[in-house]
Amino acid sequence: MEETSNMIRRFFRDSAIYTIPSILSNGISFFLIPLYTRVLSPSDYGALDMITVFGSLIAVTVALEISQAFSRFYRDEKTDEGKKVLASTALWFTILMFSGFLIVTLAFAQELSLIVIGVPGLDDIFRLGVIFIWMNGLFYLLRNQLRFELHSKAYSIVSIVQSLTTAGASVLLTYVFHFGIYGFLAGMIIGTATGTSIGFYYLKTTFQLRFDLTKLKTMLAFSIPLVPSSIAVFTNMYIDRLMINCYLSLKEVGLYGMSYRLANISTLVLVGFQTALIPLVYKHYQEPETPNQLATIFRAFLSIMIMIFLILSLFADVALWILTTPEYYAADQMVVFLVPAILLSQMYIFAPGIGISKKTYLYIWINVAGAILNILFNWLLIPQIGPIGAGIATLIGSAFVFGAYMYYSQKFYYVPHDWEAIASVVLVAVALVIIGLHIHLELYINLFIRGCLILLMLGVFLFFGILKWKEIVHVRNLVPARWSQR
Repeated sequence: MEETSNMIRRFFRDSAIYTIPSILSNGISFFLIPLYTRVLSPSDYGALDMITVFGSLIAVTVALEISQAFSRFYRDEKTDEGKKVLASTALWFTILMFSGFLIVTLAFAQELSLIVIGVPGLDDIFRLGVIFIWMNGLFYLLRNQLRFELHSKAYSIVSIVQSLTTAGASVLLTYVFHFGIYGFLAGMIIGTATGTSIGFYYLKTTFQLRFDLTKLKTMLAFSIPLVPSSIAVFTNMYIDRLMINCYLSLKEVGLYGMSYRLANISTLVLVGFQTALIPLVYKHYQEPETPNQLATIFRAFLSIMIMIFLILSLFADVALWILTTPEYYAADQMVVFLVPAILLSQMYIFAPGIGISKKTYLYIWINVAGAILNILFNWLLIPQIGPIGAGIATLIGSAFVFGAYMYYSQKFYYVPHDWEAIASVVLVAVALVIIGLHIHLELYINLFIRGCLILLMLGVFLFFGILKWKEIVHVRNLVPARWSQR
């Protein structure tokens, strides 16, 4: 019991620490929106978004998802030496694969640029994007290593430095030196290179000139079956922009990308939960109290996410009016669909049963089915109602995948969720958003009514038992206790 209590204490403490760089990164990204929209046209922003989409595909394919295998086997290593050899093997394999990707894509940049962006003459922009993707692949692995060594403070420092350096360099190169989209990409490279360097410094005692082929084969045997699943996840997340670019234009991709950027603020807290929870679940899942603790954490998470959904959906139009130019105002229409879609796509952390039982083949079938569903609805809806159709299709695909994850996870590792209460608060939240968006009075009256609807949701949580006073008080006491122990 004490061990499980320690798990929850560490979860809330680490979650808070991991959330800080997420808040900073997304906060910087949010407050740079006025710069983006005054320097980049929707078409420029669309080109940047297509490079981001390409980078996301590369991230889940080139290194064959070895980082996921590393996270699975790291805790199984009994000695520090074994852990270092495993980490070093994953590092050198990742460097090898991403360097090969860099060489090939730079050699064929002209042809690949036309395929990825869809517009000729953007070869140099594509080359800068490829360099960033290469650097980001290493940065991602280093942050994962810090996370699974439970170095939450070092993780936060690396992430914060990377975010601040990226923002500073991007502003300087774009706004001061007027390099436009080239400045944004160069700033991203500079920031990620800085974060990578600091990550290597923190991990200087972990990585060695060691490479164990047997450990590599073990990791790849676990991770390679996950690649098709990851491609399906990628499809679920990004097919919307690919099909918008196919059926419409880069301008609509840019508007959709701006809507996605605003909706992506919803991941601020999610990153903290996700980064802190997964290592702790793999460490404590065999303890009898862990399922109950997971149910408690999920209720807390759900409450926060619903509040964020309400705020972003009800105030998206005001945010875009303040932060952007008239060219981008139409982006508010997609936010109400993209916020829950983004959250659902990342909530697999609350369905650990598939990973614990090592039935990873289910990831493939679930995500492929979700991708097919997503493609189908994008194909049906985008030609009829434009980018809004892409938002709806993305929500449908994400909801299906999360539902399937949770269904199978509960079969292999049961967690006592109160689904009736959960469904009730979700329906009430949707109803409040519909009411708020259909009230058209004067601006200040609208804002007041929307604020009241958000406050009303707090009472709904208490009424249905999603939030409980005794748990709130308990968590409030746990976090300072954990800090004082350190």
